[in-house]
Amino acid sequence: MDAMDLETDKDRLFVTALARGLEVLAAFRPGELALSNQELAKRTGLPKSTVSRLSYTLTRLGYLAQDEASGHYRLGLAVLALGSTVLASYDIRQIAGPLMREFALEQGMSISLALRDGSDMVYLETCRSPTRISVQLTVGSRVPLATTAIGRAYYAGLPATEQLKLQPVLAARYGVEWGEISARLEEARQDYLRQGYSASFGEYEPDVMAVGVHLAVPGQPAMALNASGPAFALNESAMRERIAPALQALRLRLAPPG
Repeated sequence: MDAMDLETDKDRLFVTALARGLEVLAAFRPGELALSNQELAKRTGLPKSTVSRLSYTLTRLGYLAQDEASGHYRLGLAVLALGSTVLASYDIRQIAGPLMREFALEQGMSISLALRDGSDMVYLETCRSPTRISVQLTVGSRVPLATTAIGRAYYAGLPATEQLKLQPVLAARYGVEWGEISARLEEARQDYLRQGYSASFGEYEPDVMAVGVHLAVPGQPAMALNASGPAFALNESAMRERIAPALQALRLRLAPPG
């Protein structure tokens, strides 16, 4: 009996077949063209026979499309339609988008807006500066919450009760490494309370400098903003003295106090 079966036994409202189908869709990663049933089975941990039935069903429904030559699968247009609907439901994107583009142009930085999904942050909007080589992240990209500037800013701005609820999710992801990562996350939280932003200077990626701020907009879930750029073009002083204040100012424009 696998973990999914155990979950079903605990919760009679839990639809295992649906959950497994969603696992197959979630197995695809940005930039990939197509995956075979064998690759999908490896990523999901599901039997290949189960994956074959699921991929056939998802193809019939338009959520997957099959390449005739290779027999491999790619995400279908029905997923795109769902994604467009999801993005449209976040009203803040309509307001933030123009201001983020303005920020990227003025500061020569990439800037992104994200919210949490499990132990990751998922990008809802991102703008890259046209004047510099920038971090290559797009809408839908995922980065870990606990070790990035945008994730730490999200965490630091949550109420204490929400932080406590999130800790078991993060602990399950990192296992034996959680003790060390938890200590760094707490240090980042304290830094955020003191300076009003989070930072990751070459920590998550050696060649990337980033700062982040929590964003709380009425009627929307908690989110975070970050500004990032290449380490060869930006040093710590520039990030702290110029970029972080500019990002804080942008956050105030999106979520004025009171």
